[in-house]
Amino acid sequence: MREMDISSRLLEYEINDEDTVRMSRPVHLQMLELLILIRHFELLLLDFARQGLVYGPLHSSIGQEAVAVGCGAALQRQDLIGSTHRAHHHFLAKALPFFTPDTHDPETCDFSMEMISCVEKTLAEVMGLRSGWCGGRGGSMHLKSAEAGIIGTNAIVGGGIALTTGAAWALRLKKTGNIAVSFFGDGAVNQGILLESANMAKLFRIPIIYIVENNFYAVGTPTSRSSSTRDLAQRALGFGMNGIIVDGMDPVAVYLLLHQLREHLLETGEPCFVEAKTYRFFHHKGDIQGSTLGYRSEKEEEQWRRRDPYLVYPEKLKRLGILDDACISSIRAKVVRVLDRVRSSVTETRQGTCVVRPNLWPGSESLTIGTTGTGNEFQGKTFHEREHFKTFTTLTFVNVISQVAARNMEKDDRIIVLGEEVANLGGGAYNATKFVVKKFPDRTFNTPISEAGFVGIAFGASLCGMKPIVEIMFPDFVYVAADQLFNQIAKLKYLYGGHDEIPLIVRTRIATGLGYGAQHSSDPGGLFALFPGWRIIAPSNPFDYIGLFNAAMISKDPVLVMEHHDLYRDKGEVPKGDLDFCIALGKARVLWHGTKATVVTYLRGVKYMEMIRDELEHDGLSVECIDLRSIDYASIDYKTIGDSLERTGSLIIVEEASKSMGIGARVADEVQERFFTSLTKPVRHINSKDVPVPVSRNLEKEVLINPEKIKQALASYIA
Repeated sequence: MREMDISSRLLEYEINDEDTVRMSRPVHLQMLELLILIRHFELLLLDFARQGLVYGPLHSSIGQEAVAVGCGAALQRQDLIGSTHRAHHHFLAKALPFFTPDTHDPETCDFSMEMISCVEKTLAEVMGLRSGWCGGRGGSMHLKSAEAGIIGTNAIVGGGIALTTGAAWALRLKKTGNIAVSFFGDGAVNQGILLESANMAKLFRIPIIYIVENNFYAVGTPTSRSSSTRDLAQRALGFGMNGIIVDGMDPVAVYLLLHQLREHLLETGEPCFVEAKTYRFFHHKGDIQGSTLGYRSEKEEEQWRRRDPYLVYPEKLKRLGILDDACISSIRAKVVRVLDRVRSSVTETRQGTCVVRPNLWPGSESLTIGTTGTGNEFQGKTFHEREHFKTFTTLTFVNVISQVAARNMEKDDRIIVLGEEVANLGGGAYNATKFVVKKFPDRTFNTPISEAGFVGIAFGASLCGMKPIVEIMFPDFVYVAADQLFNQIAKLKYLYGGHDEIPLIVRTRIATGLGYGAQHSSDPGGLFALFPGWRIIAPSNPFDYIGLFNAAMISKDPVLVMEHHDLYRDKGEVPKGDLDFCIALGKARVLWHGTKATVVTYLRGVKYMEMIRDELEHDGLSVECIDLRSIDYASIDYKTIGDSLERTGSLIIVEEASKSMGIGARVADEVQERFFTSLTKPVRHINSKDVPVPVSRNLEKEVLINPEKIKQALASYIA
């Protein structure tokens, strides 16, 4: 065997006293002020937790402040960061400099009102109060300040890595000249989302620095037992990046490294990976010692405490003649005064007990605000249906998919398309991006087979001004990206206060009836409908696809677009020369009227109902058929359903999904709750059989509904 050369390297960054002396005194003052503030802020939180004033887990960063402080001082105001569940230090180190006046001198100036407000809002959010950054919804683990460049902290281990990568990609696409930093702990290096995100960052030359704070323990499991490499920076070599180890207990080393890496990243476009070796002085959460729980020794803890940056850094500054005792004591006294003021702003004393000021709790009226948007983006928008047009042309469904996407890209240069094979084969694996790649090859991005990675990256980009259209080749592949789709995209808008815009579209193609088998034949509607942050549209014809897709592009909520492969080659009438009209989200359409029952359906169910319409009429089975078109819980058009039930008195729900995977049970429950007096008999479901779809042609036919099965079930119900 011969040793192979690799392009990336494993490096250790070291500094000496001369490096510290060469740094400007104002930077040292800024870092010392940040370090002292963060330490005292964390001690205040632990004190509040002991008094029951903080609800839920509290993950302090005591011992790890130097990493955040060095980074915060090295980054520019318009740079971005994303972080993890242990993030108070990152948040304050990025937010406070943003709100600090340029004239602020830590040696001589008190905190400005903006600086004090920053600290107050951070404390209030950790305590779950309405005056916090996210209105108290996020608490300790979900902190966000978009204006300060903090795109969000995240309670899922590794969950925010892709999001931050996507935000950095948006910076590159918009050519802002800024970078992003993704912080995570040693436990996250074993999450697949890091591999997927870092690989794409390297491929797409995304301006991001990944920083793993290796405090040597994931809860109580030592890194030596969870990682196959001694140095976590070695993981970077597999991403094609340089891996750099830095002393995470020294804010100067972190600052100087980040300052260099930022310049190098902007010059070369090469992302990098930093391992900051540090130590948390307390257990995973709370204020008990790890040694108390037996997973580390008192001796080890004492050795690390001798390297405490809160003590070592100011002593170093004194030793080198950069600052004196009076200056350091003055900064400490100022921080104590600020935190005393902040403490008083959120608490009061009653009968000798410290309690939260009652007027600061969020009110119940705010509880449901922000799960999805208000819809204000549609104000003044005119919606159209078929009857509003006079002249038509005929197009196939699959051509409409790519044409309407390309048309939107003509109007808005923030729109990008990404997914597996979308730029290959002349228009994707199934020709649904043909016009997109033809007209906008520079905005159409093939991704690796990394659903979690590219979905999360698209989400981050959408939070930072881009409008991604993501193709997931088969609905079954959404399970690979489940955390990003359902823990992140569906929830974070709400957790971050309900103010974010998430102009993100996910397209996916249902492939039932093609012999692909159970792992390629899912129907995703019922799954996505479990998560209230998603809008879901299910167009059954080319006309509706254009109108609904255009509305989805206007929406500030994430939208799932369900497509069915069986419809791809179908032809339909669309307005001649008009690809810009919109159909209102949440508006069903009565396809035809009837008297004996209401049939509610969507997607391929509509096609099947149209195939048997004449036969039903011939047999005296007069049904009224409704195409739902929008199927998320917030958008289902119950008014149209209720009006129909007043005419027919009974309801049949037709959907190709199995009963377990469909939305029919939810619709039936809601209908019986809202319109019980209109019903003359129980609601009936017509679904595919409740088993995974087999490959065998005969068995697949047995499982799936078809027009004949629907007709027989309708006849039995109406008779």
